[in-house]
Amino acid sequence: MPVLNISKKMVIVGLILLICCSAFFYYNYLLLQPASKLLGVNVQQVIFIKSGSTINDIAKKLREKKLIAYPSLFKFQVRLTGTAPKLKAGYYRLGSQMTVGEIINKLVKGEMATYKLTVPEGTTIEKIALQLEKKGIKKEKFLSIARTKDLDYLSISLKNKKKIIYSLEGFLFPDTYQIPYGSSASEIIEIMLKEFKEKIGPLKSEIQDNEYNLKEIITIASLIQAEGKIDNELKIISSVIYNRLNIRMKLQMDATIQYVLPERKARLLYSDLKVDSPYNTYLHYGLPPGPINNPGLAAIKAALNPADTDYLYYVVVGDDGQHKFSKNYRQHLKIQNDLEAKEKQGGKHE
Repeated sequence: MPVLNISKKMVIVGLILLICCSAFFYYNYLLLQPASKLLGVNVQQVIFIKSGSTINDIAKKLREKKLIAYPSLFKFQVRLTGTAPKLKAGYYRLGSQMTVGEIINKLVKGEMATYKLTVPEGTTIEKIALQLEKKGIKKEKFLSIARTKDLDYLSISLKNKKKIIYSLEGFLFPDTYQIPYGSSASEIIEIMLKEFKEKIGPLKSEIQDNEYNLKEIITIASLIQAEGKIDNELKIISSVIYNRLNIRMKLQMDATIQYVLPERKARLLYSDLKVDSPYNTYLHYGLPPGPINNPGLAAIKAALNPADTDYLYYVVVGDDGQHKFSKNYRQHLKIQNDLEAKEKQGGKHE
């Protein structure tokens, strides 16, 4: 009889161990299975975890979005690993192909979801605002900050500040950014200003040695960016600007007119050249009050290192934006007349 009792106990213990082992392996099996396999779904989306959310709140949201199959499994694993206090609020890009462990790991590390913002060279503040409006950023809020933000920490002197349309124009560096979801207009601006500082950092000595200050250099760069379409012409266009400034000749650049018009025009009218604005370089000598776009590094370098030329004029002669340069008005006028004659004959510009 005692032997029989021992055998029964061993059987019971064995069954308990078997059940525990089976439960352990099944638990781990479920942990390794993504919702895409358990629920037969394939989703990827950005979800927002509010600050102060409980484990129940998070598990419920993940299940509603079909990112996990079993909320109880998620909650148990969080408690088992002691990661409950480490789960961070924010926006996360999660997919049903992820396991419970991978999702928890993301929430613990705070790997926030981002979206791509591409700002091409020469983009204006207002165009950036329109891009961000599509991402949920209020355009007027962004423009308000861009209009009034102080740039003292960049050591930029904003003389004639009242004449400047946007104090940040020229200093939001054109690049491709990964912006964290939920970022405010102010936070996005700080990201772009930081990029500007990092990009021009290596040019600090050149900027300090230049006869113009940083704001003026970026203003010149913005003019080069607006006028130049071909890289090897940027320094030549830069030389034209400097040559005109040096002899106190009006810049007379169409891009400065386009900047203040309500809408960009394919071709300016003579009446446009009389628009009442301090940015109108047909009416006023010298540089406009500030940059007219956000120039790229190549244009900034061209502003710092103009070509050594005697050119004072240029005109577009090709569909690709190529220019012909001239030293005096007589040569410039001849080029224009030749182009007009070809147009009348139905010919194409060279």
